[in-house]
Amino acid sequence: MLAVGIPSFRSLMASNRLSATANAYVSGFNEARMAAIRRNSATQFCSNVAATNGTDVLGTACATSAGAAYALDASGTSATAIIAAPTVPGGLSLASGVAALRYNSQGFARVAVGGTAPYTGLLLDLSSTAITTNNHRCLYLTTGSIVSSCAVTTSGACPTSEPSSCRQ
Repeated sequence: MLAVGIPSFRSLMASNRLSATANAYVSGFNEARMAAIRRNSATQFCSNVAATNGTDVLGTACATSAGAAYALDASGTSATAIIAAPTVPGGLSLASGVAALRYNSQGFARVAVGGTAPYTGLLLDLSSTAITTNNHRCLYLTTGSIVSSCAVTTSGACPTSEPSSCRQ
């Protein structure tokens, strides 16, 4: 009985860690959006790639803190941390290329560097090597404001566009 139960329990725990960490990122995206609306000022959800974050006040504050968020002050000369980057537990990995998003005061996100239209697409790919199926959590943004999370049932990384199987 233990030979069957222990591996299943480990798989369940790894899956729960994966989902909980993905939910922490979803919460971060939503908090960055709400902060932009509340403050009537730009906020940025940070990438793990400095060049993607940009070189302006918000981008510089981000550095490579994937999942952190910063708000621009009223003068536009400094950034305030509003969310710390989530901790990625051991056994999980965050694929490079987390989207850096700049939220405007209406709560719509665009790509932080050079983006003009509301962002739609893959935000991040979180994976675990401890489980063999459904081992990726893919976060997507639709029309600059709606975040969704889904488990990828096929092998490989998250697709860049949200699969119809992920839409609710």
